[in-house]
Amino acid sequence: MENNYTFFNQQSISEYSSIDDTEQAMDYLKDPSSFRSFDIGLIELLKRKGYPTEQKNVYEMSDYLCSKLKSINSSIEKETVLSWFTGKHQPKIDSASRIRMYEICFSLNLTYNETVWFFQHVYYDRAFNCHTINEAVFCFAFMNNISYQESLNIIQEINEAPIISLGFETEANYTKFVQSKISEFKTTDELKEFLIANKENFKSWNKSALKKLNELRTLLIGSDEIKSEFSDLKRRLRREIDKTSKKYSLNLDSFKNYGLLIQEIVYDLIRESEKNPEHTPEETFLGIIDKRNIFSYTFILEQLALTSEGMKKNYDIPYIVRNNFPSKKTMSDVLSEEKVTVSKSYDSIRKTIILLDFYRFWISVKLGKIYTEFSKDELRDIYVDEAADLLYNCGYEELSAVNSYDWLFLSSAQSDDPLSYFRGCMNELLP
Repeated sequence: MENNYTFFNQQSISEYSSIDDTEQAMDYLKDPSSFRSFDIGLIELLKRKGYPTEQKNVYEMSDYLCSKLKSINSSIEKETVLSWFTGKHQPKIDSASRIRMYEICFSLNLTYNETVWFFQHVYYDRAFNCHTINEAVFCFAFMNNISYQESLNIIQEINEAPIISLGFETEANYTKFVQSKISEFKTTDELKEFLIANKENFKSWNKSALKKLNELRTLLIGSDEIKSEFSDLKRRLRREIDKTSKKYSLNLDSFKNYGLLIQEIVYDLIRESEKNPEHTPEETFLGIIDKRNIFSYTFILEQLALTSEGMKKNYDIPYIVRNNFPSKKTMSDVLSEEKVTVSKSYDSIRKTIILLDFYRFWISVKLGKIYTEFSKDELRDIYVDEAADLLYNCGYEELSAVNSYDWLFLSSAQSDDPLSYFRGCMNELLP
């Protein structure tokens, strides 16, 4: 299976489409052999670059990579490299580890496409975040077969150069714009001139992502304008419940200006009362919303992922899933303009976008707001296409079945009831 992870992971997302299969789906997700681990990916990379296939001793492979890293003056220690090959440790998905991943790619003389593959399929993060000068230079270097040392010299020259002037207005998607410009340059002088002239624009990033995150947040919980209206609603419900003869009854149309999460709760309670006449949806609704801040990150995450604390360190759950799983803290960070516009935690931003957009799409379908005429299979394809567009426009990679976090959402989308299926999966994952 080691050379066919993409095929098998893609096939597997349709194998657990029943709500009753969430336990089996999570067993697959937690099985270490289901997804390419970093050590397996690293070994596969060496073989792709000509390392003898008959030599599988991890100590020899570690020595081989260390010699390559030493040739570019990398500071990665031998113990670290060996821990990767033995599977004892895997690099964190953070800015410090990204530099190490580029050093691996430079040391093995990877092409641009090979570097992208390594980041996407082994390290599980985006390659070439071109809103930083370092990675913009690395992108150009891999496109033009420039060495690591020469890349560092270019970066130093750019950083030491005085700011001349802004060469362009900041684009809506700055990362895509810079990467597009870089692909046009033929010489390092063109690259340096461009980056030096636009150094000021590299001081903040993630603006497209922040805009979309705020849009998704507003869709899910509603705008600030309904806060006072919601307080009045709770007072009215309390009064009505104390009365013998109740005049107020839940009506979905009354909540059309509220966020999708509240609308879903109301929808479910009304449906339940239709099946069970003794059910009192108004009292249940008050019990759900009373003494809770429906505009908080805690409420959003508890409705979506059943927890606002993220995933604790649980070795049964793949690192790629639990690392940066959306929590109150990550949401607070990624929805803060002050923090997100200088944040290098691209993984947490991407994961939050995926989670919020998943619910935006499937709650809208559930409530009959969009795509009412399409079949289950068509809705699944539409969801994947829309998610891909959203991620691309924010500068991130589209959903991929080889990424165990993405797999969770792609598998859920195969179900007849994606929302219940995803919550069932979360129920299996959480302690």
